[in-house]
Amino acid sequence: MSMFKEIADIQTAETLKLPVPKANYKTVVVEPSEIQKEMVKGLGERAERIRKRLVKPNEDNMLKITNEGRKLALDQRIINPMLQDFEKSKVNVCANNIYEIWEQNKDKKSTQLVFCDLSTPKSLGSMENPFEMEEINGVWKLKDWQFTDVYTDLKRKLIEKGIPEDEIAFIHEADTETKKKELFAKVRKGDIRVLMGSTSKMGAGTNVQNKIKAIHHLDVPYRPSDLQQQDGRRNKARKRK
Repeated sequence: MSMFKEIADIQTAETLKLPVPKANYKTVVVEPSEIQKEMVKGLGERAERIRKRLVKPNEDNMLKITNEGRKLALDQRIINPMLQDFEKSKVNVCANNIYEIWEQNKDKKSTQLVFCDLSTPKSLGSMENPFEMEEINGVWKLKDWQFTDVYTDLKRKLIEKGIPEDEIAFIHEADTETKKKELFAKVRKGDIRVLMGSTSKMGAGTNVQNKIKAIHHLDVPYRPSDLQQQDGRRNKARKRK
């Protein structure tokens, strides 16, 4: 980097002081479930065994514990899909916030972004449709679905609350540059009102700022630069979990 500075003039956002839209920050604190508390305790016990060198690195290590801790903090079902859907989980609280903003801004067709680097969609390209409806006692509801990932689970919750399926999209569905441009155009027009994606797929180059009302961060990426990329999509407001 020192050699590069000899031939280049490096300017950062702090030195350039470019005008950026004002963001309203909101931290939403959620309480862990009893299961999560027990699992965190277990992670601590494993970490202590590692510090005392009671286990071999190939059997257990701090990186593995850290990864499991991140997953557990997001949703306990990522660790074990058979666990209950905790009512006050990050996913459920986020779904409530997204729906509230969606409902309040119907007339403006405002849009929202949801960033989540963990538990990306698993059902893409499969024959099964996790958003298939069935009529029960004259009421159309989503068919039962075993938890597979946070993306699918959050989208199902939003549909159940009343957001049309065609107004919710995953960035992972756009697997070519042409599809990405088409998807981004729909978001800019407000046809897609909730776009979900990871930092790597929805960070740099994502031009959808026109109607953004809020950005939700479901998990925290490893690098500060990743969070800056997520915030770079902002327009007026940001919601953080």
